[in-house]
Amino acid sequence: MRPKSATTVMIALVLTCILAALLSLRYLNHSLSLATGEIKVETKYIEALGYEYQPQPKDKQSWLPKLISYGKSNWNKTELASFSDESRKILKNDNKLAPQTLDPDSDSLLILTPLKNNVNHLTKYFELIDKLKYPRHKLSFAFLVSDSSDNTLQQLVDAKKKYQEQGPKELRFKRFEIYRQDFFYSLPRLERHLYRNQLDRRSLMARARNYLWTRALENEQWVLWIDGDLEDYPPNIINDMMAFDKDVLVPNCLVSRRVSGNKWGYGVYDFNSWQETPESIEMLKDLKEDDFLMERGEDSPFVTHRKYLDDFDKSETIVPLDGVGGTFALVKSHVHRSGVGFPAWLYQHQVETEGFAKLAKAHGFGVFGLPNYNVRHISN
Repeated sequence: MRPKSATTVMIALVLTCILAALLSLRYLNHSLSLATGEIKVETKYIEALGYEYQPQPKDKQSWLPKLISYGKSNWNKTELASFSDESRKILKNDNKLAPQTLDPDSDSLLILTPLKNNVNHLTKYFELIDKLKYPRHKLSFAFLVSDSSDNTLQQLVDAKKKYQEQGPKELRFKRFEIYRQDFFYSLPRLERHLYRNQLDRRSLMARARNYLWTRALENEQWVLWIDGDLEDYPPNIINDMMAFDKDVLVPNCLVSRRVSGNKWGYGVYDFNSWQETPESIEMLKDLKEDDFLMERGEDSPFVTHRKYLDDFDKSETIVPLDGVGGTFALVKSHVHRSGVGFPAWLYQHQVETEGFAKLAKAHGFGVFGLPNYNVRHISN
């Protein structure tokens, strides 16, 4: 009996090893050679919600499944056919408890603004907010005050009292939250944009942004990053940008300083919104792993050869981007919830907002810009 038992055990072990090897192949890149030609298709699987999702084709901007309204009871035949039997059971079970669970707040928007010594610009900040043509009860705000030596924090506290306590209820926002996190980093204003200071400065800004969105994001469907020192933007900008239904979308950010010869009459402020070009891709191949890229830095050792958002023709309404700035950036909240934050380390030679764009694209999300839709930043 012992030899037979040993043989059985050996066979079972071999079968177990074969099964484990087969299962592991599900998570590896696989190649499909088509019998009709030399075409080789590479793909990866992404594990999400217990199911395997293939990355969407290039014309699809998100690999994540669309959010399902659990309260919906009148699914049509086409919609029902798209769900497996197991998925239908899940939906049926979820519907029973839907009133007791927190679902996404439809069309809700969380506006996030990191601040440092911004007391001279907060009045203008709220003037622009008051002009927004968007339901107040759908707007939430969260501010992060860092390393400030002026009255920024107190002015925010006063603004919260004005809007959320003293003002009419119909004009109150859904939420108004203030956070404080000091990093004890100081840099003379005139040295902010020098290349030698950018990696440390932008890495710290990335940490501040990550601290803010991870603390503040609740069940909002959209996140809007706004600088605290903008001079002007259209009152209908939120509706206009949401209408494009993109994962990440930025307008063209100009500066309030007048310039001649520019198609807008204003200079360009944010050169962090750009598209890679054949020349820039070739440049990237020659970089060392720890090389940091900065756009338009006077003391930068690199010329990036990228196409900036302002370089596109007036006939182009929306264009794909590889890097974005953070002066005014609309993000679907599921991008952040999927783990896409702002790299405080070098990711593909970028940090902070440009690194965020690269990371979002690596996750399969779409990153776009509006070259002819403008916001305006104060002149430094």
